[in-house]
Amino acid sequence: MAQDWSVGEAQGKIRGQQLTELIKEWTESDSVPDSLYVEINSKNSITGVIHAVPEQIVMAITDYYAHYAQVIKPEAVRNYRRAAKLGLRKYIYDRLDYSEQDLVAESWKLFQERVLNNECPKGYFTMFDEATTIIASLIRNNITVDDSVMPDGSLGIHWAKYWKIKNLERVHGKRIKIFHKYPESYRQLDPEINAYPIEALSEFRGWFQEIYIPEKYPAYIKRKIKDGTVALESVPLLLSSVMPPEVSKRLSN
Repeated sequence: MAQDWSVGEAQGKIRGQQLTELIKEWTESDSVPDSLYVEINSKNSITGVIHAVPEQIVMAITDYYAHYAQVIKPEAVRNYRRAAKLGLRKYIYDRLDYSEQDLVAESWKLFQERVLNNECPKGYFTMFDEATTIIASLIRNNITVDDSVMPDGSLGIHWAKYWKIKNLERVHGKRIKIFHKYPESYRQLDPEINAYPIEALSEFRGWFQEIYIPEKYPAYIKRKIKDGTVALESVPLLLSSVMPPEVSKRLSN
C-alpha cells in the first residue's frame, strides 16, 4: 500500500479515499503526505535504510482496519484499542502535567536508599541483595518501584519455603534474622527478614535461575497486572529483561 501511495495509485481507490480522510483527522491537517513513511539511514539495516511510519499515520491505518475495512478482523480491533489506550494515557499525562520520568527518577532514588541503608552481615546474603537485578529491570522499563512493588518480598517467600522443604539448614547452617530499613515514604514498618549463610548462595542462584525466574516471577508479574500496578503492555519487556528470550516469548504468548 505504501508503494501504491507513493506513486499516487492508492488514493483513487475506496480504501485510499477513506485513509486520506483518516490521515487528515489524525494529523489535524488539510492535506496528506505523498509518502506514508520517511526514510532513515541506518547501519543496522541490510539495505542501509529504515522505513519509519509516523505515529499519526499508524493510527489512521489501524483505525481504518478496525472500523472501515470491508472485513473487520478481531486482531485489528485489539491493536487499535491498545494503541488508542496508550495515546489516551499520554493525553491525560500531558493535561495533568504528569511526568513518568519523575516517577522513574523517584524509583531509582528509593532503590538507592534501600541499598545504602541496608548492609548484610558478613557471611550472609538477603533476598534484597539478590533481587536487585529484577528491581533494576522494572525501573528501566518505567515501572514505578515503591512500597507497592517489592519483588524481594516475593523472592523471600518462595525461597523460605524451598529452604524449609529441602531442609537446607542442615546442609548450609542456620539463617539469621535482621532488620531491613525502608525509605521514610514507605507505609510499611521496617520488617525483620532472613539472612542466609553465604555457603548457600550457589544453591540459591541455581534455584533462582531454574525455578523462580521461569515459574514464580511470571506469576508475580501477573498479580501486579491484576492489582493495576503493572500495565499489560509492559509484560514482554519485564520478562525478557530477566530471562532467556525463548522462555520470555513463550510466557508472553
